[in-house]
Amino acid sequence: AAMDAAALRALAKEREARQQAGSGSVAAPAAPAVRPSKASFATLGSAPTTRSSAPSGLVPLKSAHRSVRLARSLGLGVALLAVLVPGLLFRSATWTALPLLAGLALARSGGPWLHGVLPAMLLEGAPPAAPAVASGGALSSPRALLDGRAWAEEWEVALENLAFVCTYGKKNCLTNQMYSGPLSLGKICSLVGGKLSEGVVRC
Repeated sequence: AAMDAAALRALAKEREARQQAGSGSVAAPAAPAVRPSKASFATLGSAPTTRSSAPSGLVPLKSAHRSVRLARSLGLGVALLAVLVPGLLFRSATWTALPLLAGLALARSGGPWLHGVLPAMLLEGAPPAAPAVASGGALSSPRALLDGRAWAEEWEVALENLAFVCTYGKKNCLTNQMYSGPLSLGKICSLVGGKLSEGVVRC
């Protein structure tokens, strides 16, 4: 019995030692969860997305392929005539809508087609790559249709195209006179009319 009591005391002391050793080891506190602040959410929401400044094939009007510029001027001319002539003479929606839509389509993206039907003397370089749409001018956006500066740009391009056609692609005897100084409609008509009055059709 004395031995059993001594054994029980030894077991009790061993148990107390184990409990003290277990209570002495303190678990490391868990790291606090990091929550994104409102500022980080705002930064994520306002992160700018990278976009190309202009679609493929879109170039400034004045720097566009010659056939694209010719198509723009010719198409706008057809569209304006479709609004003025049939609308005033025939007052028919059909006669107005069909040439109007055709003219706008030519002005917008008709450069590659026009390049295929132009005479060789009016061709410059290889055909324009599709879609070959020019930026700027009156057809760049609905708002540009009411912008005087956009129409002024169209007028400058149209005058240069007219001079180009009248000089057979800058190859005839009017070229030097035509391109010396600024272009104007009066100057173009005067030079061409002077040659026609002399009986000169091609020089």
